[in-house]
Amino acid sequence: MIERYLDLEFRSHEGYLTKNYSYYLKEFDALAAEVSNVSIVTKELFTAWDLLKPYHSNRTKIQRHNTIRAFSAFAYGQDGISYVPDTSRLKNNSSFVPHIFTADEVQRLFTAADNLPFRKNAPTRHLVIPTVIRLLYCCGFRINEVLRLKMEDVDLMGGIITVYNGKGGKDRFVPVHDSIVEYLANYSAQLPEAREWFFPSAYGHYSSNTIYENFRELLFLSGIPHTGNGPRVHDLRHTFAVHTLEKQLSEGYDPMVIVPRLAAYLGHRSYRETCWYIHLTVGSFPELSQKLDAVFAGIIPVVGGESIEEN
Repeated sequence: MIERYLDLEFRSHEGYLTKNYSYYLKEFDALAAEVSNVSIVTKELFTAWDLLKPYHSNRTKIQRHNTIRAFSAFAYGQDGISYVPDTSRLKNNSSFVPHIFTADEVQRLFTAADNLPFRKNAPTRHLVIPTVIRLLYCCGFRINEVLRLKMEDVDLMGGIITVYNGKGGKDRFVPVHDSIVEYLANYSAQLPEAREWFFPSAYGHYSSNTIYENFRELLFLSGIPHTGNGPRVHDLRHTFAVHTLEKQLSEGYDPMVIVPRLAAYLGHRSYRETCWYIHLTVGSFPELSQKLDAVFAGIIPVVGGESIEEN
């Protein structure tokens, strides 16, 4: 049954990270052979799985739990008897708050990126890193959405970037400001036209790990302290959301117009995800919180609610 569930095409269409799911399911299969050696998911087996690695962070525990819960639901659909825990079994009690970069910090990051020196072992780094950082902040992309862009996905004439098979298997069109289109055109003109990836490396396209390493360097060069909790690359996406809210509210836009539009632009599957995003990002912005609470009272979630992955 696990082999059928792990069918790569099936899982990829649902937007899952196949590598992690495969690892967890194989680990769960080994535990099942040790604990019960039966062909169904039992409550006892699921409890043993949740308790297997108590040293993990709460976030990792939730990810492991939700992975096997999804498999249990699949198994129940096949055998009608496998145990499926309800969604309240694990809660996200994290008090984590993302770093919202100030306008000055963003400018310092841009300046540091623009002055990265050329490296023989990474001949496109001084071009790729400044462009990636701008797309993350100016358009609110997820890092892997940017790195997986192919040449045909970036329409410089129309000013549209197309994201294929984003999180949740969603495709979306992302309109890009004229200033960013001009920047992308200047960047692309300095690289071979006949290339597959918009951000090429010697091994295909740039990896997220490479971006993370360079981002840490940019933080150091910008004089922005880094602790165990960040700032992270993903915080540029949060910053985009907050700065967009600030700007559009100050221009008098109706929050009931801003939030659905922001949800579509960010590629969220539901308003609930966007409301959770707002909760994380505007906690330190009382003026924003007051304006949004007046319209969305009771909708913005509180800390400790059900887990939502980084979106």
